[in-house]
Amino acid sequence: MAAVAQAHERECPVCTNDFTTPKILPCGHLLCRQCIISWMDSKSDAGCPLCTCPIVEQQGNSSPIAVDVVDALPTDSVMEAIVENAPVLMSDGMCTACDDLKAEYVCVHCLEKMCPSCMKIHKKMIATRSHDVESVSTVTPERLAASRPALCAEHVTEKAELFCVDHNLAICTSCFSNKHRACLDIKSLDEKMKSAEDALNSLREKLLEAGDNLKQEIVNLNVRVQTADVTEQQNMALVDKTCDQLQKMVDECRKQVKKLISDSVSKFKKSLCDFKIELEKRLGKVTSHKHLVTRATTVRPRPALIHAAQTLTDRVNSLDLSDDLEAEPWVNPSPEITKCCDDVVTDISDELIGLKGLLIVDEVRNLLNLAYVQHDVFF
Repeated sequence: MAAVAQAHERECPVCTNDFTTPKILPCGHLLCRQCIISWMDSKSDAGCPLCTCPIVEQQGNSSPIAVDVVDALPTDSVMEAIVENAPVLMSDGMCTACDDLKAEYVCVHCLEKMCPSCMKIHKKMIATRSHDVESVSTVTPERLAASRPALCAEHVTEKAELFCVDHNLAICTSCFSNKHRACLDIKSLDEKMKSAEDALNSLREKLLEAGDNLKQEIVNLNVRVQTADVTEQQNMALVDKTCDQLQKMVDECRKQVKKLISDSVSKFKKSLCDFKIELEKRLGKVTSHKHLVTRATTVRPRPALIHAAQTLTDRVNSLDLSDDLEAEPWVNPSPEITKCCDDVVTDISDELIGLKGLLIVDEVRNLLNLAYVQHDVFF
């Protein structure tokens, strides 16, 4: 079924009025000729207001003249015909002959709007009985445009039967005899129409195929995006898991090293504490015997003093008065700590190297490379 242009599709998106000389932009959108000119004059790098695609490629520093650019764009003659015929189907249209009656029918040949009575007369008249008359509610602007007879480009009242390819004009037989006999490429209008229909059908098939290919490629890209998302999630989970393992290794290393330091220091401190206790015992003996010696010196009963001196001398000489004890030597745990830390660093490095090998980044890279290759090949 042929596509029917809805009312809003006949309106220029810039001025919101029915198209006037609709021009086809490089992106395929339509704008009125004057609307494009005004749009380009308002912006130095104006693109399509609907999709921002460039209207004209910039060349150097020179700015193209808007009028020249727009006039070089093709005009959508089909949309012009549709816009031209659309007013015939206005809902408030009145019968052409009976000004006071609403039109319910339209002749697709002569575009006369008719009430039921005039329609019956139209179908009975010899000149118009062969015309197709349709309901205003069902006929479309496209149908009206397609049903209008082809007229000579110069004699607008004469039916065109030929087409001059050299001048790209539909002409009548009179124009052919008088003005186009020297033209090299004259074809039957029906033949040219058939050729144009075949070309349009071929273009339609080509565009349909291209559209299907583009849709499929978009689906493929969406699949790749989903694959990339899944891969990202998998890699993130793998990184989290590995980092948790590495953190566990670091925590265990910290625990072991701290225990090593604590044990070493505790052992050394115990040795010092034992040394201190022994010295305090010696100090206590020294203090008590010093008190005995001092008292004996103070009292000094002669026989007792002699006896005390001998007794205390023997006692003091038997005491260990040295301040030198061999405590447990301090052993610096740094080498063992360094070895433990180095072992953990080595294990973590091995884990990170393994993690890098496990990450599924190559798959994503290959998908992206494939997408770029296919994009370049397709376009």
